[in-house]
Amino acid sequence: MSTKRRDYRSADAAAYRKLYKTARWRALRRSQLNKQPLCQRCARRGQTTAATVVNHKQPHKGSEALFYSAENLESTCKPCHDGPIQRQERRGFSGEIGEDGWPVDPNHPINR
Repeated sequence: MSTKRRDYRSADAAAYRKLYKTARWRALRRSQLNKQPLCQRCARRGQTTAATVVNHKQPHKGSEALFYSAENLESTCKPCHDGPIQRQERRGFSGEIGEDGWPVDPNHPINR
């Protein structure tokens, strides 16, 4: 019995998914993980975690210029990518809290 995972992405997102299957992307991803093998988000919190995902810091939304820009990439672990990073993209602000107990993102509703 075959169970197929349901794809919850928008039609727009489905249109640019093909970019992730290109040889150019695979080479860029491999280069990023070789250059930065540890999760950059965990490192900022003083943790050492192997990176397994290459994240686009600025969502590309299908823009090939942003998609293939090495400056727009960061190495992350899967929990960081699938948790706080995707939550931030959905909400439009980060929920990260600073040492003072207040949100650090100026776009957070409390800071508006």
